[in-house]
Amino acid sequence: MASVEYLIKQFLSPDKRTLDLSNYHIGDKGVEQLVDSPQLKRGKLRTLRLPNNDISDEGARVLAECEHFKNLRELELYGNVISDDGVRAIATSPHFVKLKKLGLYGNLIEDDGAIAIAESETLAKVTHLYITANRIRKEGIDALKNARCRTRLCHLHVDDLSDFAFDDDEDEDEDDDD
Repeated sequence: MASVEYLIKQFLSPDKRTLDLSNYHIGDKGVEQLVDSPQLKRGKLRTLRLPNNDISDEGARVLAECEHFKNLRELELYGNVISDDGVRAIATSPHFVKLKKLGLYGNLIEDDGAIAIAESETLAKVTHLYITANRIRKEGIDALKNARCRTRLCHLHVDDLSDFAFDDDEDEDEDDDD
């Protein structure tokens, strides 16, 4: 794998507002290198795409703590291994208040993570939340649907609860007295 600094030089847009490091499997160590990059220290970045990079809760925490991302409008973290702890770090970060689009689909998020998003003051400007293909069930989906600032989630993409329905066609009380 190429160094993260090299990837930034290759994929940072000329205006330094967009960085797409999709599919490079940089992991949490790569995220640490990313936040230390002198190329990103001015805080110009508006769009950060990090899908399919093996980023865990630790990497999400590192991103959430980095003040260089205070002007981000879009953050795509789909296809990683982020769970509720990482989502809580994102949902409470003082640096993500300008986010409008948050892509978290295909991670390990459960109800607690969805509830953290629903209750987040930080993510008040998010209008596009992509959170399908996680482990969120009824409690988390209900929290997102009933969030105090629900109108901000005009493009909320969650899994259909009917996908989780389980119908047992056999009678549970059958006797096997033969």
